[in-house]
Amino acid sequence: MIGGGGVFDLVRQGGIVMAPLALCSIVSVAVIAERLWSLSSAARRSERFHRAALEAWQEGGVPEVVAVTRRDDSLLGSVYRGVLSLADSDDDTRLHVAGRQVASATRTLKRYVWLLGTIGSLAPFIGLLGTVVGIIRAFENMAATGSGGFAVVAAGISEALIATAAGLLVGVLAIFAYNAFMVRIGNETADLRERADDLLLRLRTSERAGAAAPRSYGSAASL
Repeated sequence: MIGGGGVFDLVRQGGIVMAPLALCSIVSVAVIAERLWSLSSAARRSERFHRAALEAWQEGGVPEVVAVTRRDDSLLGSVYRGVLSLADSDDDTRLHVAGRQVASATRTLKRYVWLLGTIGSLAPFIGLLGTVVGIIRAFENMAATGSGGFAVVAAGISEALIATAAGLLVGVLAIFAYNAFMVRIGNETADLRERADDLLLRLRTSERAGAAAPRSYGSAASL
């Protein structure tokens, strides 16, 4: 509480720029909630698929992994499908496809995160606009009354300060969430790359040992 008023009073006193700042804050909260749920869900599904794929490899080799992959919709599963569909391709082609699948998964993980970066950069400037508008209002009041007492400029100064604080608050929170998500997405992408490399290594070792010829998992091409 400030001066007996609440949050809505502060929003009203902050002037017209509080409307876009309120919209920015709502969008930020929505994106943060959606990405928290989506990233957590994606990580759980990929981890579950990885465990299932390892068990399938130990039980029946590549054909069993193909069967597990066919039933999975995780991001890691899409990487496996892309690699296993290349039954007769060389290692370089598989590596290239694995990289493309990881890049596609990364784009999925980054969905909507750009909004946080945009809001984090834009909100302080919206607050600065409110500062300018509040100062202009203060000077207009001075000109209208012909005096420069504190009571004359208080409303304009209050509007300027509230708008500035609101813009900084929204911007700082959005940038913090953006950086946190980018770090988490980077870690998830690194895990996908490591597990894709592990699959490529297993396939290469299996083929060289003669345990699973390339054509033995050609059914993956139908995924």
